[in-house]
Amino acid sequence: MNCFLVNLMIFYILSSVATLDVEVSPAVFNATIGEEVLLNCLFSHTTEFDLKYIVIEWNQRTGDNEKAICLFDFGEYESYRPGSSLSLNEISKGNASLLLKNVTISDIGSYSCTVTIFSDKKVGRVTLSVTAPPAVLVNTINITIEPGEDKAIICEMQNFYPENHSVTWLKSGSKDSGHQVDITSQAVSGIPQQNQDGTFNLISFLIIKGNQTDDGSFYICEVSHEALKTPQQKVVRLTIKGSKLTSRSGILLTVVLTFLITAVVCFGTCLFYNKRTDTPRVTNIIKSNHWNPDNPLSLACAVFWFRPKAIVISWYRKEVGKFQRVLIGKWDSTSHCADRRTEGYFQNEQEQDEMLFTEGEYDITVALQNHKGSGTYSLISQLTFTCAGAAKRMQTYYFDVQHYSLKQTISKSIVVEIEGVGDNIGYFPTQMKRKDWAVQAIEEGRRTVVNYISPNILPLLNILMEKKMISENDRSDVKAKPDIDKGRTLLDMMSHRGQQACAQFFNILQDTDDLYPGIRSYITSLLESYTEKDDRPIIDLLHEDVSTVLLEVNNEKSRINNIPEEIFKAVAEHKNILKAQMERIKPYFAFDNSRPLLQEHFTSLVILNVQERNKTEHELLQHRDYTACERTDLKQLLSPSAPGKPPPRVTLVQGVAGIGKSVMMQKLAHSWACGTIYTGFYMLLYFSFRELNTITEKISLTELIICSYPHLTVSCKKLLEFSAGILFLLDGLDEFKWSLEFNVDSVDCPSIAQHINHLIVSIIKGDLLHDATVLITSRPTSIDLEHKTHFNRCAEILGFSRKEIAAYFLKCLKDKNVADRVFQTVKSIDSLYGLCYVPAFCDILCFYLRKSFHSTGKWSNLSSFPRTITDLFLRFTKCLLGSTNGEEDSESFYIEDEDKNEIINLAQLAWDGVINKTIIFSSKDIERNISQKAKVKKSFWKKILTKESLEMMHSHIWQFFHLTHQEFFAALYCISGVDHVHKAFSSKGSTFEIVLRFTAGLVSRSNRKLVKQLVPEHQVREREVFAAIENAAAVDVPKEDKLTPENIKKYTAHKRQKLTASHCLYEAANEDLTKLVASQTSDIVNFSYISLNVTDCTVIANLLSFHTTIEALELDGCKAGAPGFQRLKSVFSRVKTLSLEGNMLEDEGAEIIGDALKNETCRIETLRLKHNSIGEKGAAQIAEALKTNSSLKILGLRANVVKAKGAQLMAEALEVNTTLRVLGLQCNKIGDEGAMYMARAVERNCSLVELRLGDNEITDKGSDYFRSALEVNGTLEELWILVNNISSAGKERLKNARHKNLDLQLN
Repeated sequence: MNCFLVNLMIFYILSSVATLDVEVSPAVFNATIGEEVLLNCLFSHTTEFDLKYIVIEWNQRTGDNEKAICLFDFGEYESYRPGSSLSLNEISKGNASLLLKNVTISDIGSYSCTVTIFSDKKVGRVTLSVTAPPAVLVNTINITIEPGEDKAIICEMQNFYPENHSVTWLKSGSKDSGHQVDITSQAVSGIPQQNQDGTFNLISFLIIKGNQTDDGSFYICEVSHEALKTPQQKVVRLTIKGSKLTSRSGILLTVVLTFLITAVVCFGTCLFYNKRTDTPRVTNIIKSNHWNPDNPLSLACAVFWFRPKAIVISWYRKEVGKFQRVLIGKWDSTSHCADRRTEGYFQNEQEQDEMLFTEGEYDITVALQNHKGSGTYSLISQLTFTCAGAAKRMQTYYFDVQHYSLKQTISKSIVVEIEGVGDNIGYFPTQMKRKDWAVQAIEEGRRTVVNYISPNILPLLNILMEKKMISENDRSDVKAKPDIDKGRTLLDMMSHRGQQACAQFFNILQDTDDLYPGIRSYITSLLESYTEKDDRPIIDLLHEDVSTVLLEVNNEKSRINNIPEEIFKAVAEHKNILKAQMERIKPYFAFDNSRPLLQEHFTSLVILNVQERNKTEHELLQHRDYTACERTDLKQLLSPSAPGKPPPRVTLVQGVAGIGKSVMMQKLAHSWACGTIYTGFYMLLYFSFRELNTITEKISLTELIICSYPHLTVSCKKLLEFSAGILFLLDGLDEFKWSLEFNVDSVDCPSIAQHINHLIVSIIKGDLLHDATVLITSRPTSIDLEHKTHFNRCAEILGFSRKEIAAYFLKCLKDKNVADRVFQTVKSIDSLYGLCYVPAFCDILCFYLRKSFHSTGKWSNLSSFPRTITDLFLRFTKCLLGSTNGEEDSESFYIEDEDKNEIINLAQLAWDGVINKTIIFSSKDIERNISQKAKVKKSFWKKILTKESLEMMHSHIWQFFHLTHQEFFAALYCISGVDHVHKAFSSKGSTFEIVLRFTAGLVSRSNRKLVKQLVPEHQVREREVFAAIENAAAVDVPKEDKLTPENIKKYTAHKRQKLTASHCLYEAANEDLTKLVASQTSDIVNFSYISLNVTDCTVIANLLSFHTTIEALELDGCKAGAPGFQRLKSVFSRVKTLSLEGNMLEDEGAEIIGDALKNETCRIETLRLKHNSIGEKGAAQIAEALKTNSSLKILGLRANVVKAKGAQLMAEALEVNTTLRVLGLQCNKIGDEGAMYMARAVERNCSLVELRLGDNEITDKGSDYFRSALEVNGTLEELWILVNNISSAGKERLKNARHKNLDLQLN
């Protein structure tokens, strides 16, 4: 304790003399929309600093609004803006620069880089400006008109920012002519219309007359904008029909007549100028060809060259099938007012000829221009609306013009049809496919909805409260979460409340398009997936019970346009063949040797979008984290990540062995062939890396396709010309025997032969068929982190959830009562239940159950259920080999004597495969390991290995049913010799981790009889294996001195070795050995910063249950969560120091801690719970335990969310507790109210010597509560409160108070 206080005093002294400098350059940063921006922020400090004492905050201020971008808080990093990041390696070098990917208009603003080291704080500021250059388009590049006819040239500026711009119209006699005449005064331009992303669009009209003298002239639309280095021009050539060369006499006559006519016209103009009228010319209504459905739709119509100025224009709408037009709005130029039912008329103060008024959900703009040279006027009017609300089904829009010179009204019309837009009433399709459609839609659309609502969730929470869908407590719970978790928490809340709540939630979301632009169209599209379709299958894989889906890409339908008829015939034949190939599946174990239909056999899987990571863990070692990422499904794998984003070109789906990757690919291919998914692709090509391994010679893509799909021989070359419509499915990259060499130059011609691995790289990189889409599956072990940059999206299959495990048992076992009993039994056995998320393991388990219990009618005897994975796989192997007399004996193998000699050969094949990381064996491998006599006889080994035919090269491959079964057989070989045991236990890395578990289980007493029958001549005895386990467990793992990546890596291998030894002890089930290892285990047990699953916690608890003198248990950052720590609860109460920092325990985990503290024999003296998201309920559990606990002296609750209510409960406990000496509540948002409660506790508590309340949003009001408390309390030695929102005057008042303890330190 004294050492700790000395360290704190040193830090305080250092911080008081140290100097912190922050440098930001440049002060203003200019970027273009979509770019990647690095905002520089460098800092330096006069003393050396550790990462855990640094806080870095990046905030963005726009006007009066300020929001957080990212936060590095004492070693923990959080990002609140998607695509923003800090380099953790650079922070240690004094570099806090912020990287912003894909900047948008919303990123404009002033950014502050705030660096805090100890108590020093400095701020640097940088301003980010973003521009977007306009795309300039014209409606034609060649315009042909009759003499005397008028036509319009339309020039569009799209997606520009900022709004300031210039449009100039020029005329020249030739394209390259230097002499150009400015005719801008003859044109009329609209008012810029803002898109949802903040950019603008603008339309400009120019009417040209059909004068023969203008034949061959060029009209130029020139656009200037600050985002353009030089003005951008679009040129239109004019052609007058019937213009021919005439004779000289004809030319002379024409000149004379033209002169006379011109003179007469000029005289008449001067004489009758004030009495002239000009009839208006009205263009057709136009709609942009490049309109984005996420932006408002704008219709425009121009009226040219009318006089006098008085004119009335009107906009109408009429639904198809109805006869009455509905007036939207009317504008009269003489009065500058609008006939409308709502207020909102606006007139530009700078330019009197621009008007805007609002008519309900419509905006109408009018730009009026006076052509002073001729005395005429022109105008352009635009009608803007959001299609989700305005354009219901199909509507006709009308633009009417009334003028003094017209005998009757001129009316123009356009039909607007928006696909996928539903009715306003209820918004939902009339017939839903499933009763729980809203709950399922919440899960399906979770990722996108969270992206929409998280940045601005408070208005939505207020709406939900008004609708009485959430309570004040619910609102507070969501607000208390970090920004990145607010949307997820709200969706979890809705999902847990069931179908009706989710349906009401979607109904409300439909009306929040003003808050979350584009969400209405997304929700409508999402819910259409649940509309009843009679031609769709009922049972599908991966929640893929959705209607026909078009890929969400720009101009998607164009992918399947302009394709020759003969190609469609070849595609139709290809779909029929693919459908037949994929409709049935070979399960791991077919009870009746049948191949069931694909969509009848498998249950849904969980697929998550993940950040790029390089996981290499076995399924038995893997920690499954459902909270880190968002669920996706088969349809969304190839969809854009957010509205307006392009879809991924290359997608990687990873998953452990047996998780269902190949079945997912088979399902996708079958669904495409049936026309129920990815119909935007006209061709799907499926390839298995197993088959590609057989190609040893160079081969071209054309040859590969023809070899795999002979029916495409004739059309293959033509097919590849339409690469944008091709989807490649590449299954099983981890099984590819060639390495992917991304640095080698690729071939870009489909007909040029190259090595097969170079061909695959060419497809992935896009050098070959760069518009094609690629979907690849692999185990996590095969992709290096640097190669993942070639994949636009990474996803991971996590397998079955709890519900889906239960559903699978029911599907296989048929009887609901039996399935429920089995599920509850398996759930109680952590070592088995922890594997059930893998579909292949469920197959293994169900096969064993049917053979051992169903066939004998012994379901009531589940007490004999296997308790370890060794027990299960040993008895599963017995079931595979079968019996000869029709009766099952749980303690006997039925193997013929002459076959027993082949067991060790098969085990050696498995052993060699584990060493060489081989799971696919060729015919040559089989010949080397299996005797000719056994192969001729077709003995039992064919029941263990599965055979797969490779049609491409007319060969065969072999494999064990599952990787874990191969490792079980490798363990059989391991126990055949002492040298093998030594090699396995001395191996570094995770290669033999599962083999060692099986090895320990095989030599246990309970399995001795079965193993003796299976490997009668095995040489290793129990004592040799137990000695190896004892040596492996003897490694000491000290606590790291500092939380650094180097230290974490340094001790990881030791921790994994200790964990493996714990698993071996559990499998061996030998109490004497476990007691011996426990007695030799260090008093400090450290498994920090390695991921622990529930099974890991179970085996650790098994070992420590025999340990009598545990001083410290370090489990920081192991992500075990409440389910894992529940297994360790009995151990917690027996340790002196318990550290569980960074485990996201939340309130459920806090309850476990509270129970441990309440234990009468509790020995915990130091408890560290930093960064665990413990809220008010969790604080209540711990506070209640403190009232009776007499052992705890130090409690650290830094960086949780106990807030004022939690502080009140902790304060009440402090008034009773007499043993706690140090309490850390930093970063808990307790505020002034919480400070009041803690001050009251300080007045009455006489045991506390240190109280830490830094970073708690405490102001002068809160600090003043402690002035009177410190006059009474004489035991408190340190109060950490100054690092808050306390003014200098407030700090001085607190320091100058009459402290009873004169040695009190204020920090």
